[in-house]
Amino acid sequence: MKLQEVEALKQALIDKKKTLHEATMNEWCQEFDKRYIFESTSFDNGNFSYEDVCFLLEDHSRLFPDKDENVRKAIINNYHAISLVHKLARNNEQISESIVKDLHQVLVDNLIPGGMYRTRDLFILGAKHVPPSYLKIFTKMENFFFELNSGKYQGLTKAAYAHLEILKIYPFMDANGRIARLLLNYQLELEGFLPVSVSKGHRDEYYRTIDEYKINKNIEPFVEFLADLEQKRIEEFLARE
Repeated sequence: MKLQEVEALKQALIDKKKTLHEATMNEWCQEFDKRYIFESTSFDNGNFSYEDVCFLLEDHSRLFPDKDENVRKAIINNYHAISLVHKLARNNEQISESIVKDLHQVLVDNLIPGGMYRTRDLFILGAKHVPPSYLKIFTKMENFFFELNSGKYQGLTKAAYAHLEILKIYPFMDANGRIARLLLNYQLELEGFLPVSVSKGHRDEYYRTIDEYKINKNIEPFVEFLADLEQKRIEEFLARE
């Protein structure tokens, strides 16, 4: 099973990290962050390139004259959010309601009011699953944090649950996908793994495995999908000099 293969790689990952200088770790982390920010933010708006992201992150004051200003803000916000995730995970801060709301606030800063659960129902065009009524959000989120910290889930499965359940609840008016991907990586880092990113070529399988959880409450397909991403990520990391 792929899950067991990835778990077996974790010790090699830990050992490799111990041999690296802090400057090298930071450089590799920044490389990943640029790719992650491009791929995660482009789920909502694909009118920019990876090069655009690199250009903007070198100097946050730079403008995109030919693009919506909100795209520039979303990219910068996602940079601040993933940086905060790395910091919180290093400090072993467990995912909590206040942290989720803070991360959402960072993601949507200067775009919409953030850090507040939605106050109306949402219907996602083309989706097979309808998010629960806004009246149930507080109860659903309370149960989410309870389940996450109950010991029921471990390792990659716990990271998968953190991601999938947020997507099922859809607690915010906007940026639910981005917050869910942040929490996926947050929990991966807490579990001793590397953060991952979903490329455009993997999106069909990504959506299919998410729907399998939303509709049939089956977490296994996404766990296998995540394990494949994580295995490739670790193997690439171990192969670097």
